[in-house]
Amino acid sequence: MRMIIYIARNFLAIAFLFLFFQSGFTQEEKEPKLQVSGYIKYLTSYNVTTLKTPFLSYDTTLADNFIHNRLNLKYFATPKLTFSLEARNRIFYGERVRATPGFADQIDQYNGLADLSVRWLETESAFIHSIIDRAYIDYTSGKWNVRVGRQRINWGINLVWNPNDLFNALNFLDFDYEERPGSDAIRVQYYPGALSTAEIAFAPADSIEQSVGAALYKFNVKGYDVQVLAGYYRGDLALGTGWAGNIGGMGLKGEATFFTPLEPSSDTVNSLGISATGDYLFGNGLYLSGAFLYNSQGKNSDIASALTNLNSTSNISSKNLFPAEWAFVTSLSGNINPLLAVNGSVIYSPGNHLTAIVPTVTYSIKENWDIDLVGQTFLMELFDSYQHLSTSVFLRLKWSY
Repeated sequence: MRMIIYIARNFLAIAFLFLFFQSGFTQEEKEPKLQVSGYIKYLTSYNVTTLKTPFLSYDTTLADNFIHNRLNLKYFATPKLTFSLEARNRIFYGERVRATPGFADQIDQYNGLADLSVRWLETESAFIHSIIDRAYIDYTSGKWNVRVGRQRINWGINLVWNPNDLFNALNFLDFDYEERPGSDAIRVQYYPGALSTAEIAFAPADSIEQSVGAALYKFNVKGYDVQVLAGYYRGDLALGTGWAGNIGGMGLKGEATFFTPLEPSSDTVNSLGISATGDYLFGNGLYLSGAFLYNSQGKNSDIASALTNLNSTSNISSKNLFPAEWAFVTSLSGNINPLLAVNGSVIYSPGNHLTAIVPTVTYSIKENWDIDLVGQTFLMELFDSYQHLSTSVFLRLKWSY
């Protein structure tokens, strides 16, 4: 009950703030060379964490608030040349900020070559932060495309886990970052045919050991899209492949990447990630999907400590997409009516019986206005008992412009 009262109170208070923003930003639609878009979101959350050990019992509740503005600027200088700049402006305040040591340092992280972030305010219970997560020049001519700057390079095929995504691995549980992380990189693409693509990309870092550079080739074989890749990944040679097609109306996708150290030593090992997805859309609009992940790095993962950041993207890499050796997920989604959509996902890892239950309800209030209710519950076997670890409930209001 306390959770429901807290969320309702904060939601009503912030609704007036959003109405104010809407009146200030509404303008006539035009088609200029400069396009401006973005959104304003308010997210309130309530978290209950429990842990029972032979020595102590841990039980805490934390409330949190988050205001997020995104500004996207795109300038079409010529039919071939485009400039893009996108920024995130975020205000964090509440109990989680106060209770998390080094909270600002955890937020102010970006694996880029340049520091494009600003800490506007940092107190015990509040943090205001801005970061430019897209800044690139895009040039297209004929069959060629060149993009230079901070950008997203998405080589993944699967819906949840992407071993092929060398540059920008994503976290399925980080639902509030729709744009996903980017890289400071150079990317060159060539389209030799309607169903084939060849590309090469390089993301430099402060040291060559942390840099990523790879080539990818996509082609089509009898209705199946296939890709192969090879490159350098932070000290490893990376070799991968992926495919996508369908059988009898069921979509099938798969990815695999093998990593082997270029300079083997006692603390470096080979790594293999394999993931596959199957999905099906029923005639009544229900969408069912299932996937699995094999992660050889997960054999040595400290799952209990990893759970504290399981819905964060900062600790995810294509070599270690989930803190377990095996993981399975199933999702079912559909529309109750044109304005109301529901989704339910369950992740299960047999090693420690780690289970994540993620229900989502989305309602379209009006054009450009959406409200989401998201839950995340984690359970796992610890100290010879199956325990509830944490439950978080998120209420999000979003206005897009």
